Amino acid sequence: MNRLWIAVLALVIAASVGASAVADPLGASEGVWSAADKCAREAARLFPDYTPQGNAARENYRRACLRAHNEPAPNGQASTSSN
Repeated sequence: MNRLWIAVLALVIAASVGASAVADPLGASEGVWSAADKCAREAARLFPDYTPQGNAARENYRRACLRAHNEPAPNGQASTSSN
C-alpha cells in the first residue's frame, strides 16, 4: 500500500512540475499583439490619408516601429503600387 501512495505522490509532483514548466501561450503572444496594435495605431495617426503614398508611408512606419520593439516585421519597404 505504501508503494501505491509513493507512486501517486510522485505522479502528482511530476504533473505539477510539468504544468508549471509549460509557458502560457496567450501571455507570450500578448506582448507581440500589443506592440503590433500600438504601432498600427501610431502609424494611422501620423499618416491618415489613404492614397497609395500614404498607405506606403503608414506601412513603412509600422514596420520600422515593430523592428524598433524587436518584434517580427516584413523585410524591405512597402511599395506605392496602386492596384
